Amino acid sequence: MPKGIYQRVKLRPLAERFMERVQPEPNSGCWLWTGGVAGNGYGYLSLGRRSEGMEYAHRVSYRIHVGMIPNHKMVLHKCDVPNCVNPDHLFLGTQFDNMQDCSKKERHGSQKRRENA
Repeated sequence: MPKGIYQRVKLRPLAERFMERVQPEPNSGCWLWTGGVAGNGYGYLSLGRRSEGMEYAHRVSYRIHVGMIPNHKMVLHKCDVPNCVNPDHLFLGTQFDNMQDCSKKERHGSQKRRENA
């Protein structure tokens, strides 16, 4: 290949690359993400080329298995396992829904700090 000319590499489909990084956990039913994990515990992966960016793995799972995510919605976890990508454990909600779910399950940061004090 002549210098200065780059061959475009065909990327494998996102769903295929996604499923290679999923490990089912038989006791909880969670699908644990084995790819990259951010400091907050949520998995992430590249959407393809560098210009397409990265996205949280649970959001990619929802899009692949359930459908599009409306702009004003978040993908929330029923199981409260940040690196779980099982679409059966995911649901759409708003930030308000997320805070209510957090409070109901007593996993809000300020509640945890009080318990540990």
